[in-house]
Amino acid sequence: MSKAAIKTRDVGTITLGHYTLTATGLDVRGRSSYEEHVDVGEFIQRSHKASGWWLADWLRYGDSRADWQDRLDQAVNATGLQRHTLENVRAIGKIDKSCRRENVPFALHDAVTKLTPDEQVTWLAKAETEGWTLHELRKHVRAAARTKIIEGQAVLTGQYRVIYADPPWLYGDSGATADGSLGKAARHFPGLTIDDLCTLPVAAHALPDSVLFLWTTAPMLYENPGPREVIAAWGFTPKTNLVWDKVLGNWGHYVRVHHEHLIIATRGSCLPDVPTPMPDSVQTIRRDPEHSQKPEEFRAIIDRLYPSGPKLELFARTRTPGWSCFGNDAKLWSEEAAEQDRRTALGRR
Repeated sequence: MSKAAIKTRDVGTITLGHYTLTATGLDVRGRSSYEEHVDVGEFIQRSHKASGWWLADWLRYGDSRADWQDRLDQAVNATGLQRHTLENVRAIGKIDKSCRRENVPFALHDAVTKLTPDEQVTWLAKAETEGWTLHELRKHVRAAARTKIIEGQAVLTGQYRVIYADPPWLYGDSGATADGSLGKAARHFPGLTIDDLCTLPVAAHALPDSVLFLWTTAPMLYENPGPREVIAAWGFTPKTNLVWDKVLGNWGHYVRVHHEHLIIATRGSCLPDVPTPMPDSVQTIRRDPEHSQKPEEFRAIIDRLYPSGPKLELFARTRTPGWSCFGNDAKLWSEEAAEQDRRTALGRR
């Protein structure tokens, strides 16, 4: 403000010269100048744009104070905001101040929370230049990520007897936990629509007699189209499923969820090579803090049931001996595999 001094008379009331801003409106006492009127308007506009960041950094600072933990919930509850709103604000607040853009609304930053800082700067600059809405920005970010995934899958060759996949399902909600480790999948990896997943050429790389292990969550089972359509498009028929009891739950819309499903589907005839001992349908394994990371115990079950034949993992995060692993960075992993093979060959000389 150039002339109007700001002072707080009580909580929820701000006085700027002749103007008093309250929780329910604005009062004017006396006769203000036009310059003061413009200044107050600018203050209101800038406050509205910045308030999201103020709240985000206020929440993050409070979270960083270990000596406040026994009282912090009371302070957070005093904001009057719903839990999911505060969790979203916390997640957006993780964006470094150097990447935030003043002329891009706070809410739009939600679309780039899990991108690298360089990517955040690039996409937010495009959003500012193009005047994109949050929906439009998300569409562009997802389209770029989808291209990356599909290009990664393009290097896939050969045919496989066992296929293990943890697709990046897209959800309609935008929830997230306070630390940003859980909640909306798109915060953690680029998602694919059901149509995108159906068009991936998985069927072309499945042997006539093969088995598919496909991860999905409880809400996705009831989507239409959903996992069933993806399984059919890939050339498989669902048979049964394993349930992962993750011990630690996540907040859902109706219940606290601590399980996921691993659907087993087959193509042709592909009963287990080693049918006994038969694994329990419910596996209780404490989840890893890494978002969506699946326990290696499930891969061990698959290897025990199907010890022979070529194995493929789609949307993998790391390379695993004995498996062909492809995902967002499939080309990079292919290069790493070639380098590892080269080193192995050199070691034999």
